[in-house]
Amino acid sequence: MADRRKHQRVKTQNLISHFSVGETDKFVSEGFGKALNISRGGMLLETPYPIESDQLSLLAVDLEDNVFEINGRLIYSKKSSARMYLSGIAFVGSDEKVATFLTKLVKEYNYQRNNIFIRWYNQKPLPISQIAT
Repeated sequence: MADRRKHQRVKTQNLISHFSVGETDKFVSEGFGKALNISRGGMLLETPYPIESDQLSLLAVDLEDNVFEINGRLIYSKKSSARMYLSGIAFVGSDEKVATFLTKLVKEYNYQRNNIFIRWYNQKPLPISQIAT
């Protein structure tokens, strides 16, 4: 089966906050999910519930604790397991805004992944007295 995607996907594990709005820009719902992969065209978002609104505002936090945002459009939402849903979301906005969002998201993911790895392997074992408590 040929891959029909226009853009290469990059695997991530970023926490994403989303706000859904209806046709009249009225607030519908909000929640958190995990971006499993991203591309210039959009992202695959994993959530513990289905996303039902077509229009979304997606937010994340960068290395300096600045919030950055992009608008999205729900393409599909399907159940992936007993507890999780996968939603395909297309980015809506200028190429510059999408590129900025992607750059910050990938930087944050790489920073977190590398620092968790470094902390895990550089930690000294805890003394037995601290483990037993």
